[in-house]
Amino acid sequence: MSQTGSAVMLRQSPSRRRSAENTRSLLLKAAAQLFARKGVAGITLTEIAGEVGLSGPAIYNHFPSKDALFIAVVQQMYDEETDAFERALAPLDSVSEGLAALLDLVPTLYRDGLQLLGLTAQLEAARNPEVYQVLVEASRRRDRVAIALVERAIARGELRADVDAAEVGSMLLSLFYGGLGYRSLMAPTPAQFRHSVQALRCLLTVMAE
Repeated sequence: MSQTGSAVMLRQSPSRRRSAENTRSLLLKAAAQLFARKGVAGITLTEIAGEVGLSGPAIYNHFPSKDALFIAVVQQMYDEETDAFERALAPLDSVSEGLAALLDLVPTLYRDGLQLLGLTAQLEAARNPEVYQVLVEASRRRDRVAIALVERAIARGELRADVDAAEVGSMLLSLFYGGLGYRSLMAPTPAQFRHSVQALRCLLTVMAE
């Protein structure tokens, strides 16, 4: 949240703060869907405000600019995604089980056009250093989760002691952000994407034999 927005909320009563937080949440949800469909250049703050019943100027009580709103949307998306990865992998000490858990998880992440929002974020990162930094930090956090899993698998004896945990952990996630990220764009319906996930599961099973 911007410093201006935080200062305004601190001066508000608890009920008004809750109302402001609810409005902010609605704005983030509406903006995510619009950014995914139209890109950053294709919409205005007034259009986003209208989606939640606000007047154009009222949105500035929550976000000082369209770029600030987009960064908040992208930050939230990657935070939720990484939290989901962490919940799925933290209890495990097997890369094989981790792969299975991620294959179960991924269809729940690519929903409501979020794959298009991720692509929009990557495109915007070339223009906006702040967006780029959000992507870099999200990637580092995801990698730490996967690397920790690989380290536990090494300690368990599932992987050799001389395995490069950082490289294997990063490659583990690349399977999903590469192959499945691309397939999510080419298989737009949930049923089609689940079919793609099953195809990857089949390939990984063959490779393990």
